[in-house]
Amino acid sequence: MQHVKKSVRLLAAVLAVCVLACGCGTSVFNRSVRLDPLVRAVHENIDFPSLEYVRPDIDALDAKIDEALAATEKGDAKAAMTLYNDILHAINELDTMSSVASIRYDLDLTNEFYEEEDLLLSENYTRIDNRMNELTGAILDSEFEKAAREYWGEDFIERYEINSKLNSPEIEALSKQEDELVSAYQKASAEEYTTERDGVVYTMDDIDPGTDEGYELYNEIQAKRNEVLGQYYIDLIDVRMQIAHTLGYDSYTDYAYDCLGRDFTKEDAAAFSDAVEEWLSFVGIVAMVYSYSEPDSVQEALEAVPLSDGFAYLEEALQAEAFPETMLEALDYMRDNRLYDFGGGQNRMSSGYSTELAQYDAPFMFINTDYYTDPSTLFHEFGHYHNFYCEEEMIWNDGISLDLAEVHSQGLELLMFSSYEEMYGADAEWIEYDQLVNTIYSILSGCAEDSFQQAVFENPDMTLDEMNALHAELTERFMGYSDPYGWVDIHHHFETPFYYISYATSALSALELWVDSLEDREKAVEIYSALTQYCANVDYRETLEAVGLSDPFDSNCVERISDALIDEMDIVNAYYSIMGE
Repeated sequence: MQHVKKSVRLLAAVLAVCVLACGCGTSVFNRSVRLDPLVRAVHENIDFPSLEYVRPDIDALDAKIDEALAATEKGDAKAAMTLYNDILHAINELDTMSSVASIRYDLDLTNEFYEEEDLLLSENYTRIDNRMNELTGAILDSEFEKAAREYWGEDFIERYEINSKLNSPEIEALSKQEDELVSAYQKASAEEYTTERDGVVYTMDDIDPGTDEGYELYNEIQAKRNEVLGQYYIDLIDVRMQIAHTLGYDSYTDYAYDCLGRDFTKEDAAAFSDAVEEWLSFVGIVAMVYSYSEPDSVQEALEAVPLSDGFAYLEEALQAEAFPETMLEALDYMRDNRLYDFGGGQNRMSSGYSTELAQYDAPFMFINTDYYTDPSTLFHEFGHYHNFYCEEEMIWNDGISLDLAEVHSQGLELLMFSSYEEMYGADAEWIEYDQLVNTIYSILSGCAEDSFQQAVFENPDMTLDEMNALHAELTERFMGYSDPYGWVDIHHHFETPFYYISYATSALSALELWVDSLEDREKAVEIYSALTQYCANVDYRETLEAVGLSDPFDSNCVERISDALIDEMDIVNAYYSIMGE
């Protein structure tokens, strides 16, 4: 799975997609005190590999906040708001260096310098966020509240009010513990685990899970990984429960959903998961099993087109159809400034993500090609990359919808089917089939993992064995096979709890785009293009309605997509073929 990774660790280090940046629009307040609006650079040209990391001057940032609080207390509106804008600039710089440290640590998880810098800046983000809430609240309680409201706008105020409930100085020590546990998990996850049989030591690279013996060895190694990594999760549960309770939440799940800015509840997600199990589990299981009958030439065709070859096909597709011009601009910008890093190796973070260097308005893409080998991952991540590229005038408490962001990515993946014949020739149809299976799997696994996390946090005293049994049961229900141990390799559970349901909701929306494309390709591209214009501070469900897509929390939507998949993937004949009838 790929995901959106933002550098900011605000909201108790849980929200991986909020943006600390800058930019304030003109207003009555601006005119009355003659403050210039804060404007950040637009897509600066930088060379990421040679970009210098400089630790931000956090003491100076604290001093500015102190000064702004003093000016507010004195009633000096112009000084307070001028300093506020300066602070937003400084936060922008802090955000950028945090991104740089995080990326360089992900490139080499043995790099202790960047590990320490990443943790230091993450810890300070939580604290600075609390100080910004304090300063913003002080200004709103001052005699120039009305002018400040006019300058910032009510949307900004509403985001501040939400944000201030999700963070507090009381959780700063807990947030530090959380960051340290996540970092320790990442390092432990990158370690090589082995098992021994008849005096021979086996690693994952030495075994073939397709054989009976290989499968046994695979499970032995997975069990060892689970035993080590699962303990970090148990420790994180304890810390996260303390965070939620300290902030007045009875349920950590409710807190996490609020942190992620969702416009649906955990109850909505549970009902959605029930509908998915009813209408899509059988389709997905049949399609997965049938895909095993594909000819050997399919794997050969995939291996013949490495991930980096996707650049040419992506550029050609963007030029050929009515995609937004900004997509080609973003692609050129990424390549010209080397704002991506593809590669593998034992010490590299085992994920793919897109993030942003806020100071330069520069998105960045990271992909571990040991795990993600074909161009579909590039297409997915470029959907995120373009999303970041289109963001404008981002300020301290802006945010993006995870669910919407994943439609940007998964929608582009499926629309790129139009290039598969050129990419894969006679095997294109099978590879499209596999990609549809992967998309259905995103829905099924998204629901299974959200159900897993909801159950665990409702019963936080679960033992590791109980968690493994629960995960085995859920994977059996949703996907037709038992996987007790593999959940510890889903880094989202450790880094961004409750992220995974966004893969499910967005995949359903992406499949609706695909269904539209079968009937009217031009219309589907128009819908997708309209969707890309919704970037920051927008709600998932409202945006779907605005561009003409369905609400996935309407169970009829799940049923309609299921019917379309049954027809297009010929699921009935696939079932009879599997059963030998």
